[in-house]
Amino acid sequence: MKLRKNLERLTKFKTQSGFSLIEMMIVVLVITIIMGAVFKSINVTQQTSTQQQMRLDLTQQARNFVDQITTDLRNSGYPYKRNMTLGTVNPTSPNAAPYNTYTSAYDPYNAPGLIYVNNGSLWFAGAVDGSSGATAGTAKVKIVRYDYVAGGTGCPCVRRTEFDRSGGDPLTDAQNPGNAPAQLEIQGVQGGTTTADPIFTVYDATGTAIGLPIDFDNNAATLASINSLKVNLTVQSQNKDFTGGVPVTTVVSSMALMNSCSEALLNGYTPPFCE
Repeated sequence: MKLRKNLERLTKFKTQSGFSLIEMMIVVLVITIIMGAVFKSINVTQQTSTQQQMRLDLTQQARNFVDQITTDLRNSGYPYKRNMTLGTVNPTSPNAAPYNTYTSAYDPYNAPGLIYVNNGSLWFAGAVDGSSGATAGTAKVKIVRYDYVAGGTGCPCVRRTEFDRSGGDPLTDAQNPGNAPAQLEIQGVQGGTTTADPIFTVYDATGTAIGLPIDFDNNAATLASINSLKVNLTVQSQNKDFTGGVPVTTVVSSMALMNSCSEALLNGYTPPFCE
């Protein structure tokens, strides 16, 4: 009887025994594999999210820069001579004919509009900040330059420089910014300086691309015939993503220059949209 009870206890003990070491190792291995897969998925998701955020930030930065160009161009060519008093436009002979005399472009309070355009440069003049000029009834005209810069910290880049117009020939004014610093810069600009891959492209009223470069002094009628301008900005991030690659974004913006009445008027030529 006592022997039977001992056998029953031993049998019960055996039936309640735990996992063997091998079984425990198998379970741990399976859990490790599952958790590894989960953490890998989470890591990939986080890296992808970071990569997309880098691209989004890059696109937003480029878009903000292009928006600044658009804002500046809205004021290009303003104040036009017809927005000003006769005395301001041509103080020596205010009623001289023709009214749209070429010399009016030399007035420091008159915005000549577009001054120079090349694949990687855009120069123009206008009352970009709305401030008043030194003479009553005038606006302070400033020259704005957007230039591709190949070398330097953070470059290749495009820099925006703004400075007061001194008066005289607009092209000469624009070529002499003095010590004016660059107020805005977008870094990592890719290409954009050749005819095949320009940053700036201009079109006439028929939508035909105009050959560049053109400037106020040597291509006045052509410059005054510009109807629209396209900015093609390709920007590369300064940092690599988790794949080892460098994010690149391309921002294209077309802008009509309908309100940019160029002062580049020779032989009585007036842009149709300024008549």
